[in-house]
Parts: sequence; structure tokens; C-alpha cells
Amino acid sequence: MYNIRIIFIKYLRKGVAEELSTNIMNERDDPVLFSPSQLVSSSKLSKNLGSYLDKAQKKPIFITREQEVEAVLMSLDDYRELLLEEQKAEEIYFAVLAMRRLIEHSKSPKSLVAMNDVLKRFNVTREELAEVPDDEVDS
Repeated sequence: MYNIRIIFIKYLRKGVAEELSTNIMNERDDPVLFSPSQLVSSSKLSKNLGSYLDKAQKKPIFITREQEVEAVLMSLDDYRELLLEEQKAEEIYFAVLAMRRLIEHSKSPKSLVAMNDVLKRFNVTREELAEVPDDEVDS
């Protein structure tokens, strides 16, 4: 079951933000949504960088310029995790794409191309092909 939290940020004068939120099963912090405590102007960040680097170890800090979110300051571990999740999503996408193509091909009356024809077309021998290392696949 997913927990959903909807947050509306209203900007007031002088760059102060006010949170108007609707919480639905608010048991999980969604990393995409943020509260006013996670907002900092770029000028304030530049004056207190060390403090915000410490805060970013716990939660991402959303950096604003002219009351628009421009960037996110996050811990290195969170960034690495984000990159891994992106890689997993990309792998799933390509797996689905490959399955879709297999299904389409199985419905098609066209026959497969013989391996020898492919090797001949690209001027590659089976021995040369065997020397190419396999991709590493995460399990």
C-alpha cells in the first residue's frame, strides 16, 4: 500500500514559504515532496554552506533562486542510490522492450536471420564473437 502526502507550497513576500498541506496516510516521507524547512535561497546557502551540507545528510535541500526551485542538495549516498534506481528502471525498460519485440516477432510470419548470415554480413567469425566478454548483469 502506498502512502501519499500532497503538499502545496505558497510563497509569501520576502521569499518566506508557507506550507498548506493535505495529508493522506502520512506515514512515509516522499523524497519528491518537500516542506518549507527544506527550502533555502541560493544566497542564504552560499553564506551557510556547511550547515546546509549537514542538513542534506538527513533530507534533500531544495535551492531556490527568485522563488523558483533551481537545484537539489543531497547526500552522496542518496545520490548514488538515485543513480542505481535510475539504472534499474532503464534495465526494466529495455527488458520490456525486448519482450515486446519477441512477442511481435512471434506473431510475424517473417523467419529469423541465420547466425552465419549475420556473421558474414559484419565480417566476424564465431571465434572472434566468442572472445567478446559478456555484459555483467546485477542479480
